[in-house]
Amino acid sequence: SQSGIFSHSLYGGPTNGNMLRFDDKTGAEEVKFHAEKDLNTTVKNNETHTVMVDRTKTIIKNETNSIGEDRNTTVTKNDGLSVKLAQTINIGTTYRLDVGDQFTLRCGNAALVLHKDGSIEFCGKQLMLHTSDVMQLIGKGIDMNPDGGTAVTADDIAPLPTSE
Repeated sequence: SQSGIFSHSLYGGPTNGNMLRFDDKTGAEEVKFHAEKDLNTTVKNNETHTVMVDRTKTIIKNETNSIGEDRNTTVTKNDGLSVKLAQTINIGTTYRLDVGDQFTLRCGNAALVLHKDGSIEFCGKQLMLHTSDVMQLIGKGIDMNPDGGTAVTADDIAPLPTSE
């Protein structure tokens, strides 16, 4: 049920070459491309991909994307990103992040938690506020350590997720 084209590389071995293969076996239909070295594609107008089930993409080394104008992404359920070393984001003018219920920023034993009811929690070993001009605290009332205070850790306000 397979047919296709295989071109041998000029100075390669018997398995070196480019391939286009079709498999028309019912329930196992497949179109397979193999480029022995580079695969270059140019689309002069629009390109659309629709994947009806799952998509897996593996890049052994680096990936570079350059987008000339806008990019929009919609994820209907969850989205995860794991970066093993460092991530840098540079934004030219404005950055806005809207979160529905709770926003947590955590670094080691320090945490900042924003709640949808408007309350904000800071937690850390030490808090320093620096300003080169006037600093103002404005509120209906300001209570500084009203009950003598208690030690609080980042785990108290922003516990790390548990593994299941």
